[in-house]
Amino acid sequence: MNKVITGKQIRIWATDLRKNRMTGLIVLMVLLILILSLLRPDTFFSSTNLFNILKQASIVSIIAFGQTFIMVSGGIDLSVGYSLGLSGVIMAVMITAGFSPMLAILGGLGISCLIGLANGVIITQFKLPPFIVTLGLAKIARGIMYVLTRGYPIPVRDPFVIGVGNKYLGPLPIMSLIMLALFVISAFVLGKTVFGLRTKAIGGNETAARLSGIKVTRHKIMLYVLTGLLCGIAGIIMAGRVNSGNPNSGVNFDLDSIAAVIVGGTAMSGGEGTVIGTLLGALILQIISNGLVLMNVSIYWQTIVAGVLIISVCALDSFSHSRNQA
Repeated sequence: MNKVITGKQIRIWATDLRKNRMTGLIVLMVLLILILSLLRPDTFFSSTNLFNILKQASIVSIIAFGQTFIMVSGGIDLSVGYSLGLSGVIMAVMITAGFSPMLAILGGLGISCLIGLANGVIITQFKLPPFIVTLGLAKIARGIMYVLTRGYPIPVRDPFVIGVGNKYLGPLPIMSLIMLALFVISAFVLGKTVFGLRTKAIGGNETAARLSGIKVTRHKIMLYVLTGLLCGIAGIIMAGRVNSGNPNSGVNFDLDSIAAVIVGGTAMSGGEGTVIGTLLGALILQIISNGLVLMNVSIYWQTIVAGVLIISVCALDSFSHSRNQA
């Protein structure tokens, strides 16, 4: 006997979907894939296009994993894009100067960690807003890149670095495998360890966290250094992908990473968020961007669509929280 789906059942399903962010994100991603496969069946499911989505999402996701930790703790990092760019530039400069590739990679990772350390120390010691401090460090990193490169890309010809950004291991790009490994580590740390619990406690109520014995200052500094390290890894991958240390390679990654984190369900006020949500958010944004490109939509309209999506997600979150508190 066929069951009739009533309006009440639909409302119940919609409420459950709204409350379960992970389910909602998965459903949204599946719907986007179905729509784009119908609109562009000849191009969307091509291996080249799918790998392009995965590659672009990989770089954004690696940065966004670090941004998730920062935003869960109640902060924000606007220096991530230029930290990525400076990492690749420093590596390229060192390789050009005759340093071994491994030492150059360590140099690139070191400079991004140093930016993270500077962010954390200045924010905690001078009690300044993360928005202002990280914006200032972003400007400094950008200036250093232009001083070193004079605005021109520095070629990178090392096979290992190029391979990290362009080669495949079996059917998957190496850069995506690196992203997946970092995803597993980040998700475990934030969701299953004392470090992650302390991060959420600081974001939920910093004063209470401090009174409970958490060394808030040290923990915040560690979060920004961790984010710097992830930016450095993304910067090395990006340099390998474009075969150069490009001073413009980090442009917009700060906003893209924040968008992925917000769409993934991390609360702007801190204390709540997941790394898996961030990964889904990054994939959704890249699928939308890719679909708009396939449909020949202007890059300017792509930016507008991304903005509307972010505002809509935030509005949905606000509505859900108000209904849950009522």
